[in-house]
Amino acid sequence: MPEPTPIPDWLGWLPPRLVALDVEATGLAAGDRMVSVGVVALATASLVTGRPEIACHHLIFDPGRPSHPAAQAVHGYDDWLLRHQDPAAMHLAALAGILAGADLVVAHNAAFDLAVLDREMATAGLPAVSATVYCTMEAYRRRGERGRAALDAVCRRMGLARVGTRHGALEDAWLALRAYLWLQACPVAVARPELTAPSNLRPVPPRPEGPLPPRA
Repeated sequence: MPEPTPIPDWLGWLPPRLVALDVEATGLAAGDRMVSVGVVALATASLVTGRPEIACHHLIFDPGRPSHPAAQAVHGYDDWLLRHQDPAAMHLAALAGILAGADLVVAHNAAFDLAVLDREMATAGLPAVSATVYCTMEAYRRRGERGRAALDAVCRRMGLARVGTRHGALEDAWLALRAYLWLQACPVAVARPELTAPSNLRPVPPRPEGPLPPRA
């Protein structure tokens, strides 16, 4: 009978189920709304096999208002596309179920992501995220690393880079997951998921000439 595979030390301090997330929003103010969310769930025991088991979720929403120009430059979704999408409330119960099954929720600059998400949950009459949250940005700073602690800077430190210049929620959730595993000295790399369009993306009619009409 073959010897059982020894459990590596680093697996002992990982929770059984990680959920990494990233939220893109219309801006940075307290009243800004969620535009998209990306989630990458990982069963950490599968890291030992060298074939990590992940499940990805990528959603887009109508925030009910235009994005600040600086925010639109980051996430890349204009108001014409967003106003034809589902409101977040249609999908938040399912998203809450995914997060409720997490032993740990991971995000980079988690205070921002969770604040936006919890505001949306409250608007939909749902409770705030109750899982334990780990912020990779704060953990990176606690290591005493020099320089900026933005996700792009942490990725450069790890030898990773984005596919493009936009901050896609699914890719940023994966990057936050990679940052967490790197901070925990986990030697197994989780491959970048296929960066497809949000699963609930609705088709958009041709954009009208000139300024957009007022929102309904």
